[in-house]
Amino acid sequence: MPSSEEQFKQLACILGGGALGAFLLKNHYDEARKSQVEKDDPAGVRWLCDLIGGVLEDWQPRGYDTEDQYAKALYRYLNRELDEIDLEDPVDVELCPDTERGIPDILINDQLVLELKVNPNKAERDRLVGQCAGYSREWVTWAIVIDLPLHEVGELERLLAAKGLHYIEVISFS
Repeated sequence: MPSSEEQFKQLACILGGGALGAFLLKNHYDEARKSQVEKDDPAGVRWLCDLIGGVLEDWQPRGYDTEDQYAKALYRYLNRELDEIDLEDPVDVELCPDTERGIPDILINDQLVLELKVNPNKAERDRLVGQCAGYSREWVTWAIVIDLPLHEVGELERLLAAKGLHYIEVISFS
């Protein structure tokens, strides 16, 4: 008996021919790749990501010595900026929470992980990919890279895409 996935593929191809069938298939697989929080609360996650994305646009990290110092600075910045916004509900920003999936640098509203790396070498970028893959099953996950040359940011994005992790956002700061 064919699997439901095979039946879905056949139906998509029959219904839509080329383009529509491909769109339906892509949408099906994108749905399967969503984090648990995106499945549970898509509107809330979208709102939070828009909010945090806007706040991050104005962050200007100083020259700290360690990743921990950058994470603490970003944590303080997020809390300060979010306190200044008139929000209906408070946004909970946690620094290095101990979770079943590991210890992300920053976890926001138990929905969004920010994993930071400062000028990561290849081994650290590989570790970042692994961390993001693990966290992204539960939460929306963004990789925050600081002082990474632009061509290496592109390499990181291509590596994530090659591993099927194209949905992990890479945000670069110099």
